[in-house]
This record gives sequence, structure tokens and C-alpha cells, in this order.
Amino acid sequence: MDSPVDIDLCYLSATEQLRLFRAGELSPVEVLEAQFDRMAAVEPVINAFTDTYKDEAMQAARSAEAVYTNRPEDARPLEGLTVTIKDEMDVKGQRNTEGSLIYKDRIATADHPVAERLREAGAIFHARSATPEFCSAWVTTSRLHGTTRNPWNTALTPSGSSGGSGAALAAGMTTLATGSDIGGSIRGPAAACGVVGFKPPYGRNPDVSPFNLDPYCHVGPLTRTTSDTALMQNVMSGIHPLDIATLRDEMVIPTSFEGLEGKRIAWSLDVGNAVVSDEVAAQTEKVIDALAASGAIVEQVDLGWGPEVGEACRDYLDHLMGASLIRYVEQYPDLVCDYNIFYAERAKASTADQFFSTFEMAGRVYEQFGPMMEQYYAFVCPTLATLEMKAEQKPWDRMMVQSRDIDSDYDACMMPVFNMLSRLPVLAVPAGLTESRVPAGVQIVARAYDDPRVFHVASALEEAMPWLDCTQRRPKLALGPRSNNL
Repeated sequence: MDSPVDIDLCYLSATEQLRLFRAGELSPVEVLEAQFDRMAAVEPVINAFTDTYKDEAMQAARSAEAVYTNRPEDARPLEGLTVTIKDEMDVKGQRNTEGSLIYKDRIATADHPVAERLREAGAIFHARSATPEFCSAWVTTSRLHGTTRNPWNTALTPSGSSGGSGAALAAGMTTLATGSDIGGSIRGPAAACGVVGFKPPYGRNPDVSPFNLDPYCHVGPLTRTTSDTALMQNVMSGIHPLDIATLRDEMVIPTSFEGLEGKRIAWSLDVGNAVVSDEVAAQTEKVIDALAASGAIVEQVDLGWGPEVGEACRDYLDHLMGASLIRYVEQYPDLVCDYNIFYAERAKASTADQFFSTFEMAGRVYEQFGPMMEQYYAFVCPTLATLEMKAEQKPWDRMMVQSRDIDSDYDACMMPVFNMLSRLPVLAVPAGLTESRVPAGVQIVARAYDDPRVFHVASALEEAMPWLDCTQRRPKLALGPRSNNL
């Protein structure tokens, strides 16, 4: 009979692991073994990873164990912690396929700047997390790697494009994960999977060309707790010689905060979306009630935005990201995924005038939102408008929300406006489980470049509404004989 998987060990936070490592009460080898046992049980169903590196990871874990045993004073900030790297980020000697048949055999020759920093901080790269081809879809599926499923309900998507990272965290197969976010690709998986994801302000974390020059594009961490996200973000951030857009000033985020007494927090269910589901609205209101009970002064606001804001975000991404998809479709028509053919066709209709108009729209939006954020400590809104997106949903499929027919592409998410307002820090956190036993999520937004505020609000919310900290608040995966261990 298979040995039981140590589930509590699989879900142990990074900060708690580090404490136990330093105290000599736990070894990185034990955590890694438990997570690989967990992979064996659930990965065939979830499909969160594109590649795993057990031998190399075990060697790194033993080296970390030796550090804690013999030279604990030399332990680095992430010494012995597992990190799954999204399959769009170069890790020297590993495949980077970007979810595409075009690059199925491509091996990276150098580390991405963020991978470099994580490695230097002592992280263990044990797996690569799945993404849709070229990170372009709201669901995580590709012809090369198949479909990644949500651990809470395998019929549903973990969202995209960092869906493998979100699913791996929710299923207990990694401690930390990387993501990228050009329209919501960190925050969507955080919401769908019940984990935490940070879209840092533009320039805070390094990226590689050409998309490091696109202010909509951000690289950031996904974890299971607020303090773990701060821990990882503090390693990832800072100026890098390969990225001209990175900021020279340092930002160190605290891992603990005082209460929210007297802090004014604005909130809304509407950031220009046509509608949100009843479940999303109910869970968001529970978050607002929890923040009020924590001492915050909460006030509902009317942003006055309509669907034209989401349409402008779509036009912007069609014009830039869509241009790269057109190249792939024209050069490799038999290898690309069908959704990228759809996006490329839509991008062909994009004009320079539409693209310029997106900047005008961004200016108008911030003329209202910027001054408002000087009056409030933070702003809270839902992350996803609906929680019912299927694992293999196509961008041309329609969805019904509150008896309204909506677009499953931009109407179903509430994130791209904060890529448009790219200098605002946004932390996506769980909003609890709905009646249908899937997570909802909210976005916490602060004024430009004031990152600690979103972590402050999130830490108070996490204390009031704990996440993934016990069996009752974790996915229940029924996978046959081993299901009692899951």
C-alpha cells in the first residue's frame, strides 16, 4: 500500500518552514519528499506541471539541509524552499516551451533575472508550471501540455495564464511559484485557486525584452499566505542591469503589520464589468464586513466606468501582444493553438488610432482613480466576475451570469484595468469558499508604488478569514484508493 501523504507538510507556509529549518525541527528534504508524494497522487488529474526535476531538486534539498545543520548563519532568505517556475521564464538547462509545440525542445542557456534571484536566495526549482500557449488565454490548456484543472473542481479552470502555478499551490505540490501578469494572469489564478498573487507596480520586478518595455506586463509571486508573498517579492524586486525599466529605489515589504483601525478603504463590485455573479458579490461583501470588523472604515464608491475601459484594455493587448501572435500564426499555422488563431485574427483588425485611444482612456481613468486613492488607504473589488469558467473554455464561448449573456474573454474578469493603471500595486487574495465549494477572490489596490499598503490590508483579512490553513479550507480531491490522504 502507498504510504500516506503528509498533507500538512505539503501546505506548510514558507515562513513556518524557515522557522522549523532554523530550529532543526524540519528538513528541506522532508518537505520535498512530501510534495513529490503529493504530485504522484494528484498531478495525473490536475496536470499543473510541464516538467519536474526530482533528482536535481533532491540534491539541492540535501545541500540546504547541510547548511541548516552545519552553518545555519549562512542560510539565505529562501534556503530550501521549493519554487515552481512558470513555463515562460528561462531557467538555465531546463525547457522553456511557452506552452507551444514550436518550442517543445528549447533549452534555456541562462536564467531569467527573477529565476537568477530566486536561485541565489536558495530556492529549489523542482518543477515548471503550465501556461497556455504564449500566456495568451484565460484558461491553462495547450496542444503541447494538455489541460490544467482546478483542484477545487476539476471541471473548472485554474484560470490563466499562470494557472499551473495557482493549481500547484492549491493542491500542495509546491511552496512558492512564479507568475506573470499582462492582463490578470497572476490574479486570475490566485482567485480561481484560492491562493495569493501579487501584481507589482511596473518596474518593481525585472523582466526580459521585449515585454519588459510594456507597462501592462509584470512578473510576480504566487504563494498561499500574505507573508510568504512578501518574502518572495522582497527577493524578486529591484533594479537589474538587463532591464532598463526596473526602479533603482528599493522596496522592502514588511511580513507583519499592526491593525487597520481608522484606515479608510473604498470598495466596489463594478470596475466597468457588465455584471458579477451572486456568489462573487456575496463573498466580496463578506470581505468588506471582515475589514470593517477589523477596524477599517469601509465605503462603497461608484467609479463611473463602463465597458469602454475593458474594451480599451483589449484593444491595447490586441495591438501589441496580438502582433506577436500574428507572426506565430503566419509562420507556424499547423502548430499554434486554436485560441491564438482567434486572437491573431482579432488583432489584425487593430489600428494605430485604436491603440492611441487606449492611452487617452488610461489618462481619463486615472484622472478619477488617482485622486480618489489619495483619500483612501486601499481599494477592494472582485477579481473574477464569475467562477464558472470551464477548464477548456474557448475565448469565443459565451457565458450566462445573472441571466445576462457575457463575453468569456474580457467581461468575465475584472483585472485588466489595473494593468492599464500599471503603477498601482495589486494583491489578489482569497475571499473564502462559495456555497458551491469553489474559491472567490478580491483584489486589493493601493496608490501608485505604495506596495506595503496592499500587504497590510491582506494581512488583516487573512487573520479574519484564514486561507488553506486546515483540511476544511483545502481542496478535497477524490482520486480513488488514496483519496483519504488527499
